[in-house]
Amino acid sequence: MQKISAVIFDVDNTLYDFTAFYRPAFEAMLDKISEKSGIDQEQLKKEFRAIHQREGTSEFVFAVQELPSLKKLHPGEDLTETYADAIHAFRKARKQNLKLYDGVKETLEKLKESGTRIIAYTESPGYHAMSRLKQLGLDGLIDCVYSMPDHDMPGQVKREDVRLYDKSNYAFAKTEMRHTTPGVLKPNPETLEGIVEELNIDADEVLYVGDHLMKDVSMAKAMGLHAAHAAYGSYMGDNNYELLKQLTFWTDEMIEKEKQYHDQPQIAPDTTLSKNINELFRHFTFTAYQGTPKDSAKFAASPFCKTTQDAEKPSAKQQSPKTPKR
Repeated sequence: MQKISAVIFDVDNTLYDFTAFYRPAFEAMLDKISEKSGIDQEQLKKEFRAIHQREGTSEFVFAVQELPSLKKLHPGEDLTETYADAIHAFRKARKQNLKLYDGVKETLEKLKESGTRIIAYTESPGYHAMSRLKQLGLDGLIDCVYSMPDHDMPGQVKREDVRLYDKSNYAFAKTEMRHTTPGVLKPNPETLEGIVEELNIDADEVLYVGDHLMKDVSMAKAMGLHAAHAAYGSYMGDNNYELLKQLTFWTDEMIEKEKQYHDQPQIAPDTTLSKNINELFRHFTFTAYQGTPKDSAKFAASPFCKTTQDAEKPSAKQQSPKTPKR
């Protein structure tokens, strides 16, 4: 079997089901907003999508404050207070429904024992990606996460005013995190090329694992990497995906292109993981990573977690957590 010393994992719908937690969380929030405001849910969805497209993410944390209908209905009010119950409902449902796919943690632990380098590559903003992976117990199992940088703060809002928990509650203690170039989305290979460059090993030793045939598999294969299709995480066609389409920052043209590629894929993966991520071990032999990671200068280190350079520095004394806003 092919020997692999580094694995690059997509995150959403590969390590956990994004749509399975996003839909109930969003719907819980939407129900509360519509009930209190009297505004039709379809109108609210259109406004949410417009904001998501403007910000380039479906996880813009200030979206409620930016909804035109609510701003018109409550001029001058702090909408985070007016609709605090809706925001709380979102967070509660998200926490209840965020779960790893079966076999993910065990697979990562087995790869770690083999000495294989483990990378995660996501288009989610850094804070959201990091806090979810930390909550799921993957800090330290993944060697490095590459994510989009966080979105800009509106107006005079400062990040430290929003994230009131001590960062030890959400920031990686062991896993590194690097931010990719804003606007560079899969299947554009620019980011993946940089990740492979930083791995500093032969491409034949690298495996890419992702759920999306167009954005993940075709990108990896075009670069000459081995690719495994996480078909167990495919979400197109279910009710969760239908809601996501109504809210996504993707354009209608991008959604249609995605559907066409899904129906008639142009590039085949090396293997398909039909039911579980642990099927990887049937197709590849995982060995210890012998390379020396290098800084390609293409990515910025996250300000919220340790880097290789400061990993040995003593951590600051932790403070008691305050009431969180995120």
